[in-house]
Amino acid sequence: MSDATDVVIVGAGPVGMLTALTLAQAGASVRVLDREEQIINSPRAAVYFPSTLLVLEELGILDELDAIGFRNRNFGTHIPEFDYHSVVVTQPVEGIAYDYQLHVGQHDVARVAMEHARMLGVEVLFGREVHGFEEYDDRIVVMASGPEGEETYGAKWLIGADGARSTVRKLAGIEFEGHTWPERFVATNVKFPFQELGYEQANFVCDPVNMAVIAQLDTDGLWRCTYMEDSALPVETFEDRIHQRYDWFMAGRKDYEIVSASPYMLHQRAGETLRKGRVLLAGDAAHATNPCGGLGLTSGLWTGIVLADVLGAVLRGEEDEEILDRFSDERRRIFWEVVTPAATENKRMLQERDMEQRKKDLEHIRALDTNPESGALLMLFAYKVIGDVLREGSRWADADPSDRVAINIKDRKGQIH
Repeated sequence: MSDATDVVIVGAGPVGMLTALTLAQAGASVRVLDREEQIINSPRAAVYFPSTLLVLEELGILDELDAIGFRNRNFGTHIPEFDYHSVVVTQPVEGIAYDYQLHVGQHDVARVAMEHARMLGVEVLFGREVHGFEEYDDRIVVMASGPEGEETYGAKWLIGADGARSTVRKLAGIEFEGHTWPERFVATNVKFPFQELGYEQANFVCDPVNMAVIAQLDTDGLWRCTYMEDSALPVETFEDRIHQRYDWFMAGRKDYEIVSASPYMLHQRAGETLRKGRVLLAGDAAHATNPCGGLGLTSGLWTGIVLADVLGAVLRGEEDEEILDRFSDERRRIFWEVVTPAATENKRMLQERDMEQRKKDLEHIRALDTNPESGALLMLFAYKVIGDVLREGSRWADADPSDRVAINIKDRKGQIH
């Protein structure tokens, strides 16, 4: 068995690596295991809101990611059947450190976080597929298949950050409560000049058949186009249908190059608990939402960050293990009371079929379009996923400015739309 560490994290995605970096900065010894051979560049989350930029700056990696990606301040909503296109522009707001979203691939976030974590002694091992663990009063032993056969890793705590189909969660016997949506999402990375068709750098397309989330990924012409299809259609042939969908989004133009594509099911689920004995959950392993609005990575990352903060305090003897149960309760509350209603409403609006409701949605969007505070409110909501960080000594104790700033906006405007 390898030398024991304070924590073993399963999953080297952005949540796993940022959690590892946070723990390492707090003085914990950490080992990360991932079954892939390297960090995977798959079509997943790419837009980081101000509440996430706060984490990236505090951890010391924002400048590097800023140099890799680009800043965006415009968000477009397109309703083709009404020939309507609105743009909300974020503006500097007193009390909020950032007036933009950062567009950068999640593989770059994971890679940069890994490089910094390794400098602090974090060991990251790829090609390790976890298949079991044994739990004792004061430790846990993780079993994995590696390049040279069976391997075991001892630790005080195990964190599953290994996605919605989490092996760690299943091995721990933690039920994934909630439901799976009947539709399938198809995320595609494509080179195409969407801006020539009036798209902003980040967009909602509201249409009962051709809903989509479209966003620019880099400054070299790469974009993300994610749309929805009936999950009854055979997943094996999803690539055959991409060109038909592109014909609508791209107004019949054929000058595009598909770089990658990936289908995935949509979940609205959370673990019945995020702490069971010495097993803890973060990211999509803890809770998985439909991606409409970008709250999945935002909330999953903050679950990992809050977990790292309280677990670090437990390891240093500053907090009792009971705080880990409160962590579980609070992060589940944030998911069910903040993330799920917002993501569900966004999904409904994007694919709404009832014409009367679509007209109401249009009027709501028009109101946002004419409200000069919309840009501020757009940025503020993502801070709500921070929730209670559970301890006064936390480095994140003052992370959420949303109530204070919202009151200031209300004082100026008289109401919040």
